[in-house]
Amino acid sequence: MDEPLPVAVIGLGAFGQLTLEALRASPLVQVVGVSDRNAATAEQIGRKCSLPSFSDNRSLLAQTRPAAVFLSVPPTAAPELLSACAERCIHVWKELPLARNLDEAVSLTDRMERAGVKFAIGTQRRFAAGYRRAKEMCGRLGRISLARAHYLFNWGPNLGWRGDKASAGGGALLELGYHCVDLLVWLLGLPSEVYGASVGGNRPDELTPDGQPLPPYDTDDTATAILRYASGAMATVVTTRRSGPVSEELDLHGRGGSLTASSESCICRDPDGNVLDRVQDEPAPQAVFRRQAETFVRAVRSGGRQYECSARENLLAQAVIEAIYLSDRTSQPENPERMLKARNLSVEHCLSLRPGPEGQDVPPAEPV
Repeated sequence: MDEPLPVAVIGLGAFGQLTLEALRASPLVQVVGVSDRNAATAEQIGRKCSLPSFSDNRSLLAQTRPAAVFLSVPPTAAPELLSACAERCIHVWKELPLARNLDEAVSLTDRMERAGVKFAIGTQRRFAAGYRRAKEMCGRLGRISLARAHYLFNWGPNLGWRGDKASAGGGALLELGYHCVDLLVWLLGLPSEVYGASVGGNRPDELTPDGQPLPPYDTDDTATAILRYASGAMATVVTTRRSGPVSEELDLHGRGGSLTASSESCICRDPDGNVLDRVQDEPAPQAVFRRQAETFVRAVRSGGRQYECSARENLLAQAVIEAIYLSDRTSQPENPERMLKARNLSVEHCLSLRPGPEGQDVPPAEPV
């Protein structure tokens, strides 16, 4: 058996700590260090887990020499860290989104690929049992006519860096909606046209815990989009960070039936609504993170060219989101593929690292 892969975790917020727990539970890796810009947080978690801790990321990389880094930091901090990893030929798994905008996404992807390292994005929904089953069952539905994806979540009044467009790149659509868009692109391919709208704004009726007005912000709280496919199929995306309870679901409707999927379940029905197939799985969130992390580690170990959830593949989702934001500004439908072509990219290029049957690259199944 191979020696565990030495890895480090940078960013110890909620997602970073979940990632750390998943990695520590895996026999495939050895966590050699953790880092966070908050020195007290880094020290506390390092002491708790008996790990070297740092508040300076370059010191972490230089002293622990990881083969791979798991990155869970705000988007504004990612470019410098990715560059540091590229300089040291360190593979990177990064929490989504890929970047704040499409131009930055292309630049970061190119930088990592020139360094010859793997660069994966944390689209962990693809590793949840319910959505995995939806992928398997999609072909049984026949011609897809309609897809619906939503993610609703109440983030609360304190947005922090998420309220600053320069830091975050976007709001609910880019952070929560990324999951919805990624699933639709994964299952149905790149839409030929999107139309979107979003809304944000200050919250004068809400106060901080100490009774002060909330600081102004300029990212979206709620976003909706219609995605049109060349076949005539349509999909909708609805997302908000202002309302609970947490709700996340994907529906596909076709000539042969329909399916409803979430991270935990997938139910496939015939056209009359009779249940044909049902999967129910409620693992701890750590289990899904571990599944994706171990898939990435195996890809690093293998040295093969193809791997799941590559940044290159994620350029498709980033282009769709960019087109939705552009449509919100122009009040016109926009074409994601045209946005890729303007940057000398093609759908085929973006999919060229996605593993397929017997190691062959295959595009996602377009609705037919």
